[in-house]
Amino acid sequence: MATEAEKRWIAAWREAAPVLEKQKSEELRSLSPESGAETLGCHWPAHERENGLVVFQGWMQRLRILQLTARVAELEAEIKKLNRDGGE
Repeated sequence: MATEAEKRWIAAWREAAPVLEKQKSEELRSLSPESGAETLGCHWPAHERENGLVVFQGWMQRLRILQLTARVAELEAEIKKLNRDGGE
């Protein structure tokens, strides 16, 4: 059985989670492709940034990450709804 302090801690994180997720999404969307790649640990040589195929692949990878991020958010919302409806 959770103590009152633990219940308050859980409630605080449940309340903060959507705000933090929104902030993270906004920060990721605002990154340039080069900054995003560096954040992920990829460092492109300068000459490769000008290669059309590499730029296209970078945009496709960024699109896929955004799609997966949206899907994760959908699944998290579905889990939250199931937990709420299931009588947590």
